[in-house]
Amino acid sequence: MAGIGTVSTCWVYAVVPWTPEDERQCYQRLGSAWLLRSDSKYPGLTRRHHVGTLVSNTDERDEMYALTPLRLLEVNSSLIWDWPYLQQIISLMKRDSFNGLVIHQQDLFALLVNPSAYCLHGKDNLLCERQEKLLYIQRLCRYCNMSNIGIWLQGEAFPFGGKLQEKYPEYALIENSNADEIFWKNFYQKELAETLCQLPAIDGVIITLPRHLPYRANWSSTLPYLYQTLRSLGKKMVLRDYMDDEAAPWQLLSALQVLPKDVRVSLKAVPAGYRPGFATNPLFMQLEDRIKWIEFDLWGLEYGWTLLPCYLLEEIQGRLSWVENVTGDRLEAVTGRLSWEWISNSSLINSVNSINLHGLAMFGREMGMSEKQAFHCWLTDMLGHKVEKTELDAFHQLYISSHEWMKKTPYILGHVLHHYSQVPKTFSQAVKQLQLHSRRSDDFAVSALFPPDDPATGNEQYQLLLLEKQRALFLAQHTRSQLHFMLQHTHISEENRNLFKRVWERVPWYTTLFDDVAKGVAMKLMLERYGSLNGVSHVELTRQINQLRQLANRLGEWLDKEEQQQPHYLAMLFDPARLLTLAESLEQD
Repeated sequence: MAGIGTVSTCWVYAVVPWTPEDERQCYQRLGSAWLLRSDSKYPGLTRRHHVGTLVSNTDERDEMYALTPLRLLEVNSSLIWDWPYLQQIISLMKRDSFNGLVIHQQDLFALLVNPSAYCLHGKDNLLCERQEKLLYIQRLCRYCNMSNIGIWLQGEAFPFGGKLQEKYPEYALIENSNADEIFWKNFYQKELAETLCQLPAIDGVIITLPRHLPYRANWSSTLPYLYQTLRSLGKKMVLRDYMDDEAAPWQLLSALQVLPKDVRVSLKAVPAGYRPGFATNPLFMQLEDRIKWIEFDLWGLEYGWTLLPCYLLEEIQGRLSWVENVTGDRLEAVTGRLSWEWISNSSLINSVNSINLHGLAMFGREMGMSEKQAFHCWLTDMLGHKVEKTELDAFHQLYISSHEWMKKTPYILGHVLHHYSQVPKTFSQAVKQLQLHSRRSDDFAVSALFPPDDPATGNEQYQLLLLEKQRALFLAQHTRSQLHFMLQHTHISEENRNLFKRVWERVPWYTTLFDDVAKGVAMKLMLERYGSLNGVSHVELTRQINQLRQLANRLGEWLDKEEQQQPHYLAMLFDPARLLTLAESLEQD
């Protein structure tokens, strides 16, 4: 086993000048992404270093410059343990030239380690489970290696969940930070190290930071143990923070302060989750000495779970260009997330939003490609025939409209109304979302919503809200009609025809849902802050509450009728019970 600071490295030397043809052949032979630096030991030579290996000297690392960012797909679903599913993912990766696969499960590291000596119940079963998972990942590594696809493991740095408690029952007895630090030191340096020794082919580990808990060790004392373990095994460490509260950036920066400069930092494209139209993460302008990754949530936790259309190609291209400009040579990887662990049976690949994945892959290879060219390539695959200009323009406009529609529907004048794409469960949750999260970008600025000391502004905002929802409803109805007309004049497989119909049938329902919710929440806010003298009365609020209840009934009937034609988790996105709970909370004083 290599010690800290040592590594086995393969170098490729070529006499300068390095021609484009040399570049092309080198990429064809060896694949993946490369790092370039001048070699002072051999004047007149250029040294190319594969980004999948760690160099042993910090000064050398600081001199590296990424030619092309790594392109990784993240699978965050229980389907990672389904071999045919992963074969499908890897086929897609080979087709679109992705060169890294991220296996993500929240308790992954707890799942892969041995149970402790204190584990007395079900120990044989846990050992059997662990062995099966390790054999599976070993097989996956061999399979991916044939296509020059690297493997990364992602999980929580401190997996406090049920699997850890099951394997380490003694953890529940820890009552102070010193004991907690000793536990995690042993976990990283012994248990996790033993596991990773059996997985020599993985490129590295991506860890996420949970919220800090009382009576637990501070990250500054525990994360270095994890780094030392990974470094001794020649594995890269990537630190990310998936939390969506205001403390997340501070916690990430605090953790990085105690870690060496070769620890990568993975940042979400949008700070609090990917919301269309929101500003790109400002942390990319900081951390100048860190190698950075950028993450795109293509599954759509904040924009409809692949069940609703949302075209992001223009945004993705713009964000990638901006990040490359502000980070320079420090951008090492671009990651796209395909799924979400807590709704595991959903598929981006077979959805109408697969265009976003296709575009990310194409922009990762060639930033000079236009957004419409990328769309044209995807549409040709989707329709299965050569696409004429009129057909291209019609579908392109349909998708462009979906982006505007999504920016208006689950929001109030740029303020977030939804909670992970669902309607808020209570009035208090709605108010919290509206206060904490709002859209700010170079071309859009928001003001305080319904300011308590300014009834005139509040009334004006309410009128603007009504106009915004009218526009969203127009887009929903118009695009559905436009789609039906296009499908009558387009040659398309019956499977994809039905897919388009189902998706755009949901659009008016989702629009009506948030139209009624936005009006109810706004009325309640205005009555609380201004009384009934500012254009909204308690009678109107009562009428709106009754309308929410009627809509819940209609939604229930529609979901029952469509049960066998629609994905089962559609009933979660349009949950009538949430709507009834919200209506009840609006009725309370």
